[in-house]
Amino acid sequence: MKSFLLIFILFSGICLSQETDKFAFELKGNTLTGMGSNFIAEGTNTFTGFGLGFTGTFLKNIGLGIEFNKSYSEVSDVSVFGDLHSPKFTTFDYYALYRYQANNRLSFEGNIGGGYAKLKSYSNYRTKNFSESGNAFLVGAKAMYGLTKNNNLQLVAGPRFYFLSTFTEMNDPKIEKYYSKSTLLNLSLGLRICF
Repeated sequence: MKSFLLIFILFSGICLSQETDKFAFELKGNTLTGMGSNFIAEGTNTFTGFGLGFTGTFLKNIGLGIEFNKSYSEVSDVSVFGDLHSPKFTTFDYYALYRYQANNRLSFEGNIGGGYAKLKSYSNYRTKNFSESGNAFLVGAKAMYGLTKNNNLQLVAGPRFYFLSTFTEMNDPKIEKYYSKSTLLNLSLGLRICF
């Protein structure tokens, strides 16, 4: 408990010692496209949806962020995806970030992290929905452009790659890899409120 209290005091001191905006809330639109040879890339259309995020900058330009993203799609190839339809892809991400201020209005941010991912689909022939979950490694970047004089409202856009590994077990290693390892490209556009 004492170590937790010490970490909290140090963390608060670092946050309060900065002169710039330390925290930001983000609302964005997303697209997710499967890449390579895997069941998401070959069995579904592009996912579209929304995301909510919160970031904090603690040491100069270094910080942490969390995000929740939900996207929706349709099955493009039943022979790959099965008798399922209306897949939903949900992620909960946590990441470290580095922010670079290019000028008064424009800044860039790189992020790397991990998260939890879940793919849920529906079937006309089963009473329970089909879902599989797993872990994701992510790496991405964002560009932020200030829309107001004090940059409290920013336009945010950027790509992110998800390297998804789901908990799927099959007898054939090639088929297991096809259904358990996926790479996804996420493109997002949204607004960020800094405070």
